Amino acid sequence: MRNLKHLNKMVSHIAVVAWVALAFSVAALAQDQSAIEAGEQLYDQHCAECHGEKLRSSGVTPDLRTLSANDRARFDAMVKDGKDQMPSWDGILTAENLDQLWAYIRAHAR
Repeated sequence: MRNLKHLNKMVSHIAVVAWVALAFSVAALAQDQSAIEAGEQLYDQHCAECHGEKLRSSGVTPDLRTLSANDRARFDAMVKDGKDQMPSWDGILTAENLDQLWAYIRAHAR
């Protein structure tokens, strides 16, 4: 009987932890979706002309979908500083804008 009470208490704790984790996951997913949508708008406004509609590069410019999660610092530097034919977006795009663009790109990564 004692073991059954202990087991019930443990199951209750596990259920509470699982519920909290699920609630945080749902909130993070909604936040991520919001960032992705904002990133898509920014991409359409500032990037699509050169990098292609819906991230589909013509082959002349880099395919942003091939950036890995580890390329974030390189992405930020290229956007801020410019590279080759790409102008600098420093002072035009904010840190939040870069986060949103990155969310959009990573959501469509290959």
